Amino acid sequence: MIKIVDLHKKFGDLHVLKGINLNVNKGEVMVILGPSGSGKSTLLRSINLLEVPTSGQIFFDGVDITGKKIDRNRVRQRIGMVFQGFNLFPHMTVLGNVTLALLKVLKIKKEEAVKIGTDLLIRVGLKDKINGYPNQLSGGQKQRVAIARALAMNPEVMLFDEVTSALDPELVKEVLDVMKDLAKSGMTMLVVTHEMGFAKEVGSHVIFMDEGLIVEEGLAQDIFENPKHPRTKAFLDAVLY
Repeated sequence: MIKIVDLHKKFGDLHVLKGINLNVNKGEVMVILGPSGSGKSTLLRSINLLEVPTSGQIFFDGVDITGKKIDRNRVRQRIGMVFQGFNLFPHMTVLGNVTLALLKVLKIKKEEAVKIGTDLLIRVGLKDKINGYPNQLSGGQKQRVAIARALAMNPEVMLFDEVTSALDPELVKEVLDVMKDLAKSGMTMLVVTHEMGFAKEVGSHVIFMDEGLIVEEGLAQDIFENPKHPRTKAFLDAVLY
C-alpha cells in the first residue's frame, strides 16, 4: 500500500531523514521505534505530506504522491493522522469537532454527517460525551475524539504520532484500546510509540530508527526477542528493563 524509496528530508543544514526505504502492506500495523530526534515523526509527516520531502519518492497505492501535480488535500483524506496534541476546537461540541470536515470538506449533508460522527464516537466509547465540549474531557477522552475525527474521513491508512505521550499514565490504556480495536478491524496503521507492550502485542512489523536511518526492521516478535543490531538491542534494553 505504501512504498518509500530513498526518502531524504533536510531542514536547512539539518539532515533528518537520510535515505529511507520502506514497504507497508495493506492491513499491517507498522510500529516505529527509536530515540528522540531519530526522524520518526518527520517520516510520518512526510507520508501525510505535511512535510515535503527534499528528495525521494512515496508511492501510495502505486501512485507517486510526491509528484508536483498531486492534490495534497486529497492524499490527506486517504491517510489520516493523529498527533500528540489533540488540536480540538474548544468552541465546538465533541460531535461538532468530528463532523466539521465531513460538512466542510466532503460536503456531506448534516443529517448524514451527524450519524457518521455519532457512530464513530460510540465506537471510541464516548457516547455520553457527544454534546459536551473539549474542556469537559480528560486527555484520554480528547485523544479518542481526535481519533474519531480522523476516522470520519474514512481513511485507508492511519498514522499515530506518539498519541499517548502527553497523557497521564492511567489514561493511556483507553486510547491504546481504541487503537487495538482499529488494528483488529484490519486498518493499515503506522504507529510511533514508546508503549512497548502495545508494540509487542499489536504490531505486525517493527522498524527501529536512529539518526535518520532505519537501522533494523522485521517482524515484531523477532525484533523484541532477538534484535540483531547493537543499537536496537541497547535501545530495547534501556526501555524494557
